[in-house]
Amino acid sequence: MSHEPNPVDLAFEDFLKDLPPEYAEMAYEFKAFARPRKLKTPAQRLQVVMLYCGLDQALRTTAGRFTR
Repeated sequence: MSHEPNPVDLAFEDFLKDLPPEYAEMAYEFKAFARPRKLKTPAQRLQVVMLYCGLDQALRTTAGRFTR
């Protein structure tokens, strides 16, 4: 069974390509990603912020995307 990529995920991948290559290191340097827990990478945290704030998704919907 083929799984078609979500347009939101594709848009986020394009967004990540526009960021500077060292954005992950900068997240650690500026303490934006100091203690990883459930979210393991700075990209995951950025995606949660973009979904919740940028696309105005409900917190439950945003959390559900990352628990699957």
